[in-house]
Amino acid sequence: MDTFTIRDVADELATTGAESTEAFRTDNVSLEVMRFEPGDEDSMHAHGEDEIYVVESGTAELNVEGDVTPVSAGDIVHLDPGTEHRFQAFEDELVMTVVYAPATGVHD
Repeated sequence: MDTFTIRDVADELATTGAESTEAFRTDNVSLEVMRFEPGDEDSMHAHGEDEIYVVESGTAELNVEGDVTPVSAGDIVHLDPGTEHRFQAFEDELVMTVVYAPATGVHD
């Protein structure tokens, strides 16, 4: 069993200035904790894995191939592999977890 507290990981990210960290990994799944602040930028990108984002706190917009949707705490978003996306317009601290299946980078 592996356990961690998302807030503790987000606080560590704030301390180090990093945007994200991988908190858990197997061959089948990986979990990353991400943290953004107002003024941060997330470039348009895509992953080769299914992604499930869980917004833990904060608000922003999710730009999926030009379609912009507001996201806030409690929202869950699934993106198919290869979907171009980025988070933008961070109104406050945005903390999310993202699950990649299979684990990110396994099939690169």
